[in-house]
Amino acid sequence: MSNTYITAEKHLPNAPGTETVLQVRDAETKEIFHSRARVAKDPGQLEQPEPLSVVKGPHETTKEQWYIEFVDETEDVEDRLERLLEDQQERSNIVNTRSSDLNVLLGYLADVGEYDSMADAARALLFAGLAEEHPSLLETYADCKAEFETDPLQEVLETE
Repeated sequence: MSNTYITAEKHLPNAPGTETVLQVRDAETKEIFHSRARVAKDPGQLEQPEPLSVVKGPHETTKEQWYIEFVDETEDVEDRLERLLEDQQERSNIVNTRSSDLNVLLGYLADVGEYDSMADAARALLFAGLAEEHPSLLETYADCKAEFETDPLQEVLETE
């Protein structure tokens, strides 16, 4: 990760300097992520300011120099996953890699019949990679998801 970030004006909080969850893009790696942060036009208003380019306009071609300060989060894995599960209910479930290389490779796997579609290939490969690299995260997520999706009607029917 670099120390220069980019966000769109529409993602900024109404009151600069207030703590918010902000969508930002790492200028070097192009990774898009959400993080708890404070932003301000004046770096003196933040304790640990890092450069933030705020793009605006119909084609996001206008840039304004702001500063961002990331807030350390002390959430544990379960709390973070539960928050993300709640956030997911309000968002699109489309994951975009913004990578022509991955699109070509996934398209190839779908074309040769390895997977039914590019989306199936992406899901299968991501889950396989997560299972191999982060098995405890998947287990914790499964527990959180089961708890999150508890159906009150089903609970009543099971207790009777």
